[in-house]
Amino acid sequence: MTTPEDLATAPGTGPAARTGATAPDAGARPAPGAGRRLVLGVDAGGTAVRAVLADLTGRRLGEARTGGGNPQAQGGPEAAARIGEAIRAALGDHDPDGLAACVIGLAGYRRFATDAAAVAFTEECRTAAGPAVPGRLRLALRPDAEVAFAAGTAAPDGVVLIAGTGAVACRLQRRRVSTLRGGQGWLLGDEGSGFWLGREAARHTLDTLGSPSGAPDALATAVLAALGVPARPRAGAVAGLLRAVYDAPASAPAALAPLVSAAAAAGDEAAARIAARAAAHLAALVEATLPAGAPPEPIVLAGAVAASPGPVRDALTAALAGLPGRVVVAGDNTMAAAWLAARTLVPGTPHEAFLP
Repeated sequence: MTTPEDLATAPGTGPAARTGATAPDAGARPAPGAGRRLVLGVDAGGTAVRAVLADLTGRRLGEARTGGGNPQAQGGPEAAARIGEAIRAALGDHDPDGLAACVIGLAGYRRFATDAAAVAFTEECRTAAGPAVPGRLRLALRPDAEVAFAAGTAAPDGVVLIAGTGAVACRLQRRRVSTLRGGQGWLLGDEGSGFWLGREAARHTLDTLGSPSGAPDALATAVLAALGVPARPRAGAVAGLLRAVYDAPASAPAALAPLVSAAAAAGDEAAARIAARAAAHLAALVEATLPAGAPPEPIVLAGAVAASPGPVRDALTAALAGLPGRVVVAGDNTMAAAWLAARTLVPGTPHEAFLP
């Protein structure tokens, strides 16, 4: 499989069609009537699918949010159904015949082992969207990393770090992923991610309860409270914590990640050490994507862990300060997807119109 690509399909087509991104043309102008054409941008992640309808000037006309749409986490049919639902809701009462382009940024893109599998998923999304997607409309499927990178910069080359529930870093060339590090999931990797932060917080709590004093510190107290586990008696707290973690879905520890940032910001030393280790793991991912002698290129931070203000992002930004390139925080992924869609119609579409 040649990845990543724009996978765009229309009924009756076979192999994946490519919509190559061309270099911006500052002199390009929309064709007559182009202002009436509409684009859809979709950000499909494991937690939620968000969609936006916009015109070619970047004006938002409709927005929607549904449940998670990562085919690796939710399964292909359910993910496609939620993407279709978001597309229908974002379109609202607007005429589907006004749609000219759609880009879907997809978490879990690497699940597809062949172009044919990705095309089949795209067609599932088309079917789920129903009349909201005209037969002539091309649905372009893109890895979420490419959309997240575009959410931070108009540059064609650079690095994006996505640290949310999981963690992955990608180097992009001509807006396509060329190098990827991390992204192996919670069983095999994702160090520094939200899952990792939450797991380390739970581990710290167990260690604290097992210490001679057994007195929970600020972080351990917050973890026990979040899980609804009484701190006393000590043996009951240990059993309750283990039960709460192992009875929950596998990704549930990620919900504890904000407790680490909050405790670290409040001066808790254990939480600060965990936050610093997370930042070091994430910085190492970024460095691993950069070839020797890499030119200065933007480094985009995306995802709730990397992009949210707080101790982790502060330490991460400091760790990245010695690398070539400027560190920027990603904006709205749905508008980035809409901008990429608009560029397939008008290559010179200004980035700042969609992401001011």
